[in-house]
This record gives sequence, structure tokens and C-alpha cells, in this order.
Amino acid sequence: MASDETPNDEHRSRRALLRTAGVAAAGSSAIALTACASSAKGPHKKKRTPSDPVQAATDIALLNGALDVEHTAIAAYIAGIPLLTGHNRDAAKQFVTQDYGHAAELSLMVRQAGGTAHDPSPSYALGNPSSEGDVLALLQRIESLQIATYLQVLPRLQPGVFRSIVGAILANEAQHVSVLRAARGMPAIPAALVTGKE
Repeated sequence: MASDETPNDEHRSRRALLRTAGVAAAGSSAIALTACASSAKGPHKKKRTPSDPVQAATDIALLNGALDVEHTAIAAYIAGIPLLTGHNRDAAKQFVTQDYGHAAELSLMVRQAGGTAHDPSPSYALGNPSSEGDVLALLQRIESLQIATYLQVLPRLQPGVFRSIVGAILANEAQHVSVLRAARGMPAIPAALVTGKE
């Protein structure tokens, strides 16, 4: 069948069609995501505790274990920041602020599950880092420990909202490790999966 369109007109028509299809697909995705977000907020907005007391006790123990590791990371950052310089120092200050936020959220979840959140220990065995390189290596080890801890905790938590928050914390810790690795001259993202062994 013959067409009156020139090759340029044909290309423009295809581009217009693809743009229209792309906009429609994006709009559908946005609507679907909005619907998911709305339904996710509904049932878990106020109640975060599991109905099973045994599971609640398990959740409290898991969350307190993660909280202990966050407290260790905070102590390491506070001890190490004076030995850092420039961008490394700025990043460490940002990371410790975020770790304080993680600890506050974990403490809140423990209380919502009916437990008592662990306080920081009076002291931590952090070794004796004496240089910027030593501090970066220490922080990377502790951040990797945090990732490994969250990977163990995540599938065992009961309320979906707990898992969601812990997943968000895990993702943030992975960001920290990437920055620390790059600061040490290592590949920032060494593998397709985060394992806590980076």
C-alpha cells in the first residue's frame, strides 16, 4: 500500500507514537505506585507490633541486636573523625548523623514491639587506629558488619513496616560502604549483590 508520507514524516510519526506510549506507560506506573503506597500506609500506619507475643519477642531481640551494631558504628565514627580530613571528614560527619537516625528508628521500633531499647555500651573495642587509612578501614569493617546484620535480621522480622524500615537502613549502610571503599582507592561497587563481605 502506497503512503504519501516522506521518510522524515514517517520517522516523526514513529517518534510521536513512541513518546505517547512512553507517557502512557509512565502514567500507568505512577498510578500503580501511588495505589501501592496508599495501601501500604493504611493497615500499618499506627500499629507496628505483631499479634503473636513470641514473634514480638523475636522482633525485639533482632532489632536490639541491630541497634547494638549501630551504637558500635556511632562510637567508631566519633572516635575516628578527628583523624580524618577533607571530604572523608565531611562524609564521616554525615554518616554518623545518619547512623544516629538509624539508632533512633530502631529504638522506636523496639518500643513499639513492647520492648526496651538497648543503650550504648560505656566503651567499645575499636583497636588503635592512628592514621586516616586506619580509620577508613575500621569504618568500612563496621559498616560491612552492619550490612551483614541487617541481611540476617530482615527476613526474620514480622510486621511488614519493620522490614521496610530495616531495608531502607540497609540500603543507606550500603551507600556508606561504597563511599568508604572509594576513599580507600577500592572499587566503590564491587559486586551486583550486597553481602556484607565487601
